[in-house]
Amino acid sequence: MTDWRRIDIDAFDPDSGRLTAQDLVPPAASQPSPQELQARIAQLRSAGASGDFARGVQIAVSDPPYGADEQTKSQYLLAVLDLLTQVRQADIAGILQQLNRPQQDVLLKYLYRGMAVPEGQKQGGMLLAWFEKLTQQTGINPIVRFLSDRRTV
Repeated sequence: MTDWRRIDIDAFDPDSGRLTAQDLVPPAASQPSPQELQARIAQLRSAGASGDFARGVQIAVSDPPYGADEQTKSQYLLAVLDLLTQVRQADIAGILQQLNRPQQDVLLKYLYRGMAVPEGQKQGGMLLAWFEKLTQQTGINPIVRFLSDRRTV
């Protein structure tokens, strides 16, 4: 007798929808031009310099550059991290309340990616403060959505 743990039971169900490799590819994202991203990076830096952090965070998480190349994504990530680390911890909760659910999900992606790069690790305490306030406000739902989303920032 064969090992019962290795039997593919889905092969016996004619209605089981098998996933193909194409089903796992995320939907095509628009690829922003480098000029568009440089303009957005300038807006982020301008918002940080003027102290309008709420507007800066809104800009950062509204339309992430999913379709950009890795170098462009890294430049944008550094601008976002620079903005996030300038915010006082007392102001984080107020800024998070202004974000909708998709924006909170994108913010979580930036926090995780920021913790993975050396520039973000230098400011790890501040990124963890953002993470703590975000999970206090939203629970673990953005984490679950992050783990299941194939689009990267």
